[in-house]
Amino acid sequence: MTQRDIFQAKGFGNAAPWIDLANSEEWDGFGKRTEHLANPQWLTAFLKHWKLHPAPSSAVPRRELAELRSLLRRVAEKLAAGRSPGSAELSKLNQALKVPARQKLVQNQIGFRTELVPVKSDWSWAIARIAASLGEMLAKGDLQRIKICANSDCRWIFHDPTKARIKRWCNDRTCGNRARVRRARAARRRNA
Repeated sequence: MTQRDIFQAKGFGNAAPWIDLANSEEWDGFGKRTEHLANPQWLTAFLKHWKLHPAPSSAVPRRELAELRSLLRRVAEKLAAGRSPGSAELSKLNQALKVPARQKLVQNQIGFRTELVPVKSDWSWAIARIAASLGEMLAKGDLQRIKICANSDCRWIFHDPTKARIKRWCNDRTCGNRARVRRARAARRRNA
């Protein structure tokens, strides 16, 4: 299986790096757990897709990534419930963002732009960029679009792109269909 298959075919890479990291502990909808942080191919595909390039020689800080993932999931659960992150969560996010960087002016085909460049390209920078992707989404005010799949065996975090913001499942054909089948079977049992 190629890196792309491991990453994008599973539904990653659609919204933001923070959502992908939060979903890196994946539940398949039937209660089976996959720990993607333990998979070097998934991690490489994640970094490549989001253009995060820590120094290749440095060891993967799995504990720090898992801690950030837990924080991101807590924030997503609050957002999905219509609440804001608390001061403790914001403090931890700001701690992750505290990495030295500088502005750089870049010219491309359509003009000039500035970009943030790390003083040192390491895992601290990658972690800061992941945390920053949540901060950017919060700053844009897309809070009502952050959802958690209604399938309790899945709990996939997703960004709801629908105009009415009514999407309930991460995937209507999998989790949505399972919910409809469960409701139909329960109704049949009640009527039997």
